[in-house]
Amino acid sequence: MVTVMKGLIPAPKGRVRTSVGHKYLEALQSKVNGGSDTSSSPSPSAEQNNPGLDLLILGLTSGTAMDDIDFALCRFTQGSPEAPLCLEIVQYDSVVMPSKIRSDILAMLREDAAPPSMLSQMDAEMGHTFANAIHIFTHKHGIALDDIDMIGSGGQLITLTGFPPHGQHRSNMCLGEGAVISAKTGVTTVSDYRTAEQAVGRQGAPLFAYLVGLLLHHPTRLQICITIGGITTVCFIPPDNRGGIDAMYDWDTGPGTCMIDSAFRQFGLDPTTDQASSLLYGQICHPVVEELLANDEYLKTRPPKTTAREIFGDAMAHRIVEMCAYRGCTPADTIATLTRFTSASIAQQMLVFGPGREAINNADIIVDGRGMSNMQLIADLQNEFPGATFGTFESTGVPSNAKKAVGFAMQAMEAILGRALPVPTNADVRRPNTITGKLAPGLRWREIIEKSVAFGGAGRGWEGLPEVRELIVKQKV
Repeated sequence: MVTVMKGLIPAPKGRVRTSVGHKYLEALQSKVNGGSDTSSSPSPSAEQNNPGLDLLILGLTSGTAMDDIDFALCRFTQGSPEAPLCLEIVQYDSVVMPSKIRSDILAMLREDAAPPSMLSQMDAEMGHTFANAIHIFTHKHGIALDDIDMIGSGGQLITLTGFPPHGQHRSNMCLGEGAVISAKTGVTTVSDYRTAEQAVGRQGAPLFAYLVGLLLHHPTRLQICITIGGITTVCFIPPDNRGGIDAMYDWDTGPGTCMIDSAFRQFGLDPTTDQASSLLYGQICHPVVEELLANDEYLKTRPPKTTAREIFGDAMAHRIVEMCAYRGCTPADTIATLTRFTSASIAQQMLVFGPGREAINNADIIVDGRGMSNMQLIADLQNEFPGATFGTFESTGVPSNAKKAVGFAMQAMEAILGRALPVPTNADVRRPNTITGKLAPGLRWREIIEKSVAFGGAGRGWEGLPEVRELIVKQKV
């Protein structure tokens, strides 16, 4: 169920140090006051030499479409660094993105001339929006912020340069300042994962091959995950007897729902509420589809590659709308043409850069993302690969609309532990990037650091914590 975010809910301002409030602050105050209970709560390292891992982390993200803010409250447990990692999804939900900030960001992107003051204001505003949404989510589900160890924020990506022209650097702009989230919730926050990826020579996206690989790998069958969000990502996980997660590879194939949504808006409709309109039943303009597939430079580029709104956004959608109008297409025909271009680009990329049609037709194809609700997209892919077995991400125990939020929660955990994540084989740089985000300390910062250092034994360097090789999703009873 999606919660509508109508107005601001008062949030804690800064570090509120009162005798009644945050549990951790109460414990500190008790020590300062010489309370008798100081000896009754020994530190984890005093209780046992090698404590297991137990962290409650809230992951959040907003996709390219900017329609919802998705949340997943995850409990991660692990008996030792060599043991399987266990995941329990305590709660997940979505809060509708406020229409004003979405409109402001889209307008800024269309103008493509935002001054630095506007960018910094948008970054702070999105941080406040995320923090407010966190309070809505926790209040709705009766969750105490005191109990949350960390927040992993995926932010709001607005531009990503994964393969820049000569003389420029890889960069991105992801709105939603983590320090604002931490200040307004009191919870240690990890954010800005893509910059760390780009700093070591990778493109900054896709970011979830490790999670997809751990959840989907199969002893004998090829697994393919197609994530149709605003942009579409495909991940191939060979069977375990052919490398498994050590041989997985992924890339952004190109458009997802982003340009379809843009066309809906250009025709005066809301893509989140008018998907069942008569605009879905038009005739495809095949010459437009063929021209786009043949001439688009991104589609011709070999992986690894990544993209965002700067290529497949409002500007390109407007150009396609004009191409269709020139050929006499109705709005319904234009939507049908954009939908076919999207599905055809996915199939084309899989065939050109994947393992071949025969292998794909004998694979398990898992589809997730907002595009799952577009039945024509799914039907097109099923017609293209009739021999494949299609399924949904729910079969892993992780709901499709919670996957990315779970992924950012897991990355936050790995950041605080200083533990490497598996890297896809087609990455520009194969060496793991240990810390994949920026940390904004919260009220329990020292407690969280103590937990992370104690896990696996003090004195172990980052190379002493092996990569997670097995992820077990605990089902709610």
